[in-house]
Parts: sequence; structure tokens; C-alpha cells
Amino acid sequence: MADQQRKIETIRSIKKLQLSNTLITRLDDAGQADAIAEAVNSLQDLAEQWN
Repeated sequence: MADQQRKIETIRSIKKLQLSNTLITRLDDAGQADAIAEAVNSLQDLAEQWN
């Protein structure tokens, strides 16, 4: 993941949402990092709407 700050925020989101730590390790794969970050952001938005 090119943007280190975005990676840190995504890791925090993964932990907050209690998602698999496998997603964190996949952030180092440039081909998957953006898709994971976008999916986590979408899940976080849904979680905020439900609360």
C-alpha cells in the first residue's frame, strides 16, 4: 500500500470492526491493498449507520 497513513487507518478499522488479521497482511500486496481498504471503508460506513 503506497500511502502509509492510509494503511495505518485501514489497520485500525480492521481491528475496530474485528475482521480477520489476514486482511492486515494482505495490505502489503499492492494488487489487493486498495480493494481491501475500500471494502473496509464500506463496512465501517455500514457499521456507523447501524449504530
